[in-house]
Amino acid sequence: MSQSTRGSLGSAFMVGRDDGPDDGLSEGPTVSGVASSELRCSLAEVKGQAQFLLYLADQIEESLDQLSGENDSCHGAFLCKVLSMYSSQLESKHLGLGDKIAETCQEIYVTVRESGTV
Repeated sequence: MSQSTRGSLGSAFMVGRDDGPDDGLSEGPTVSGVASSELRCSLAEVKGQAQFLLYLADQIEESLDQLSGENDSCHGAFLCKVLSMYSSQLESKHLGLGDKIAETCQEIYVTVRESGTV
């Protein structure tokens, strides 16, 4: 599996972050005191879906590389089926992620308003 995409994004994301162990629920000092458990769950779900999208993108990239060098028509047909399956998953997860991000952002706005910090 190709690690270049995930590594680059992860490295860029982690610059300037120092929130201790990554338990999937730590959101840093600005959110930790006011975030509800529902908001934390929403953020964890968004992160999980985004990680799955990265995984699918890596798998698609790897399969495309294999397809370009494939001489066996049977294996080529198999790779095309796999790519079709991956692209369907990518499309459905992409749509679900957009909706979940919108819902989570709305929860964040409400949380910030209720905390009185803005």
